[in-house]
Amino acid sequence: MRQTQHFSQPVPNSSSSTKSASSKGDDRGVLLAASELFAGRHRHDVEETHIFLELASNFLPKTSLPDRRRISNLLASHPEIPDDLLFQLASDEDELTAYPAVRYSPRLSVDLLLKIAEAGPDSLRKAVANRPSLRESVITKLCEHAGASVIRILLDREDVTLTPGHQAKLSCRSDIVATLGLELAGQDALNPDGLMGQFLHLPAPLKSKAIAAAEMTSLVKQAQAPGSSTDRRADTTRLKLRDALMSEALLQQRSRFSDLLGQGLGLPQATCDLLMHDDQAEGLTVALKALGMPAAAVTTVLIRMLGENLTLERLRHLLRLYRTLSQGAAEVLVGQWILHDQGAQPASAQLGSQYQDTARRDATATDGQTSGLAQPDITIRKSTHS
Repeated sequence: MRQTQHFSQPVPNSSSSTKSASSKGDDRGVLLAASELFAGRHRHDVEETHIFLELASNFLPKTSLPDRRRISNLLASHPEIPDDLLFQLASDEDELTAYPAVRYSPRLSVDLLLKIAEAGPDSLRKAVANRPSLRESVITKLCEHAGASVIRILLDREDVTLTPGHQAKLSCRSDIVATLGLELAGQDALNPDGLMGQFLHLPAPLKSKAIAAAEMTSLVKQAQAPGSSTDRRADTTRLKLRDALMSEALLQQRSRFSDLLGQGLGLPQATCDLLMHDDQAEGLTVALKALGMPAAAVTTVLIRMLGENLTLERLRHLLRLYRTLSQGAAEVLVGQWILHDQGAQPASAQLGSQYQDTARRDATATDGQTSGLAQPDITIRKSTHS
């Protein structure tokens, strides 16, 4: 019987050694045959294990892709698979070869799991997320780097509880919030700051929760410092900014309007450009409220900037949002957007963004000088439109 054979005996060729175009080499099916013998018994003596490991070390680089996949399936959960071979299979460049070892082997090192959770791909991250037990550090790496399909596996597991640290990681990821916002909120995995900071990426049902969190935060701030927000009369600079924004809106100059919006709110240019998209009308309304724009001016801006795809019903919804949203809450939301943008980018990316913004303003200034137009400087520009 196969169970009584030893690896010191001649190893028969395997009928499964058919080569494919992606084969690394030609071992004539030797390693697959040896793996079938090894997998047929649960206990091996030291000599057998040593012989098998020598065979694997010698032949694995020469083994065809179909054979490597078959070997991984055979040995991934075997209790006596040599650690070196297990590591090689789990680190294989072919995802289908690595998957069984990553998914089923109980002896993989935490360092390797952390590496896979960070570097991916998501197919192997799914294997990690489905393992019977996960260390908190591995879950953290998945929350930082994995795609929505992997995070959904974690959310569906009853034996995995996301810590506040994990929730904070997920709350900072716009791609995850946009896709899994409802699931995260349903499990209280989105904290209030995360809701407010991700407002522009939230599914529609969660935007109202973010606004409620902003209103509550604004009330708390007013209660803590009642004298700091009683006078919201606009200063001269802000009035000039509103005039400049209205002028650019009337001219339907989205790029210039976006630049001025960034100057007035302190938002990164990428966020201001995002607010010019048709599906970000709520975000633009919040931004205009934070600037204290009058309702009539907000109506004009929305129609001029987004009018091509803005229905009358949607316009009424936006104006209702403007009326019911307090300016304090709008300022809280914008403040959280700024914090989110700062936290989501590494320092080098922020510096690069600053250089891009500077270059963009310089280019705008050059265009203005070349064409004889006034610069879009909010301290001197005046609207020529009624």
